[in-house]
Amino acid sequence: MRLLKQIKPAKLTKGATIGIVSPSGFSEPFGLGQGINYLRKLGYKVTLGECTRNLMKYSFMSAQDHARARELVKTFADDNVDAIFCSRGGYGAMRVLDLVDFGVIKDNPKIFMGFSDITTLHTAIRQRTGLVTFHGPSIEGYAGDNPEKDAPAGKDNIDRALKLLSTARPWGKIENPPAGMLLRTVVPGKAKGPLVGGNLSMLTHTLGTEDSVDTDGKLLFLEDVYVSEYDLDKLLTHLHLARKFDKVKGIIFGQVSKFQKRDEPT
Repeated sequence: MRLLKQIKPAKLTKGATIGIVSPSGFSEPFGLGQGINYLRKLGYKVTLGECTRNLMKYSFMSAQDHARARELVKTFADDNVDAIFCSRGGYGAMRVLDLVDFGVIKDNPKIFMGFSDITTLHTAIRQRTGLVTFHGPSIEGYAGDNPEKDAPAGKDNIDRALKLLSTARPWGKIENPPAGMLLRTVVPGKAKGPLVGGNLSMLTHTLGTEDSVDTDGKLLFLEDVYVSEYDLDKLLTHLHLARKFDKVKGIIFGQVSKFQKRDEPT
């Protein structure tokens, strides 16, 4: 794979304008509104892309493919927008990969943050443009599935992300968060390299395409949601057979949210 010069976006500053886009699933008004209000409370200006602003819905996605691709590219091209956050994950980002003008993204580098289904865009943007992107919380996730229970955790996630995005210095030592899963080392040692990866299912779905993740010499980060033990084995075996583990420097496995306990494979 051709190596591109790494492009680091400018750090996030107080009063910056954050553009919210929905390249995957449609947004729920309450969670989206709560997240936007919190960003504004912190002093950021917030602008919404067309699909996000109109709370559009097309089947299980926020809009048709061309509309979601257009929203993303227009937000990157907007000189008034300093950073781009995704409203949520879900599904659909993979469908816009051949509709996005990555030249516009390369010419207008800025912070881009999202997770889960957004993994496909992280990989494509990094490998096609060289832009460093950020695997971080969605705005709708501020309130979570259960607003009364999940809002504090959603707030903490956004606060940590904003702190990281607001400095050019390395994050430093990553310690176990008070309410998080216990961090543990499976295979001891030291490793160094660019961090790539994201949602395990989405990384597997793009194998064999132009945007298949390049893992050579990289630290590979994996996470997933709504999968069972045999799902995990199937996905990891697929990556193994695709030789994606052969030249990795290290593997970091995150939490599997909403782990499914099924007795028989389906």
